[in-house]
Amino acid sequence: MNLLTHFRKSTILRFILAGLVLSFLVPALFADGIASRYPNDVGIENDPDVILFDGFESYTSPSQLFTKWDQAGRQANLRIATEPGNYVGGHKSLEMKLPISQNETVNSVLKSLNPEETVLYIRAYEKFDPGFSVTTSGHNGLRIGGHYPGIPGNPPPRDGTGFFLFTLQNNKAGTGRGGEVQPGYAQVYSYWPFQRSNFGDHWYSDGWVSPGGWGLWVLYPNQYPDFHTIPNWQPVRGVWYCYEFMVRVNSLGRRNGVVAYWIDGNLAGYFPNLFMRSIDSLKINDTGLRLHALWSSRVNKKWYDNVVIARSYIGPISH
Repeated sequence: MNLLTHFRKSTILRFILAGLVLSFLVPALFADGIASRYPNDVGIENDPDVILFDGFESYTSPSQLFTKWDQAGRQANLRIATEPGNYVGGHKSLEMKLPISQNETVNSVLKSLNPEETVLYIRAYEKFDPGFSVTTSGHNGLRIGGHYPGIPGNPPPRDGTGFFLFTLQNNKAGTGRGGEVQPGYAQVYSYWPFQRSNFGDHWYSDGWVSPGGWGLWVLYPNQYPDFHTIPNWQPVRGVWYCYEFMVRVNSLGRRNGVVAYWIDGNLAGYFPNLFMRSIDSLKINDTGLRLHALWSSRVNKKWYDNVVIARSYIGPISH
């Protein structure tokens, strides 16, 4: 057996073993979700753990998003899509776009949470347009925040008395990482007490963090004993995927916070043993959908459908 073959086989075995270990360590993350009880999501909004459901079926204009959401802009870059192939459930979805521009464009649809939560899940079906390409810094996907002040480049204090913000996104900026193509590997864009860059860090499921290389969970395994690598994943443009994102804040005085995400119901990223806060008042107070770029050389579009915000694991649409 040559060295390359040995490396490939041992790498595959390592990922299989990591998945088995994770399945025993965090069985609750693999339990049947809310959606399993509501075929085609019918009635899912009535589940006691569901905070919001939106399949965008009742809208004819993005201005009507305000009936369920607290922020929805830029309105000119939002559209209720009705073309076959551009929706998953029903006959409509939410389309966000980045126009051709040398200026920064920020699109977001956000829900404020009252009461605030210590654990939150958001699930959405997402599709990038077939030619989607953002080669600069850009943020898209699912956001979960705790009192983020909205000032980029302002990291939270290291003592956990400030704020946090996490986004499950895809972004291939510049040359990217090995094997990465547009729209890029799934990653968690993070503002948290131990971040390395003033403008936030990018966490990859294999343990890499940009900037700086290997994350704290790899460099200090004794402090992050429950972390296990998972192979990086990236979507194919023009294909729908079920994304689900979870943040659980740490108990006061402990490092037991968790950030995790699933793709089509499979755990694809898991970051345990986290410190996010040191005060009880710092909880999750908003969540939502994003599409942002510093500039865009083409009209880039992304679609969202069957969004669920809940207090427990949701899972993909059941049939």
